Amino acid sequence: MADSVTGVGGRPLTSIKSEQPKGDVAGVRSDNNEASVNVEKPDTDRVELSTAAQTELDKAGFDAEKVERIKQALADGNYPIDTRRIAEGFSDIEKLL
Repeated sequence: MADSVTGVGGRPLTSIKSEQPKGDVAGVRSDNNEASVNVEKPDTDRVELSTAAQTELDKAGFDAEKVERIKQALADGNYPIDTRRIAEGFSDIEKLL
């Protein structure tokens, strides 16, 4: 027997039965009004650099003393500023846009 509206059919609809017992939802089981969750704690996250990355990081270095000298020179007004070089840098950046 076909549906009178769509013309499709012939078999009666059946309900879908869950394989989980009643009260068991995604690993949370309710027993005696107490909820228990079976969750394994993952190991802590770690990041390991490759040998190449570690080598480059070691080569980069950071000269705190040089940074302080530059800061002091800027504060004193003794740091030479090359406006042409700065303008060329901005020009290069604008070309990328």
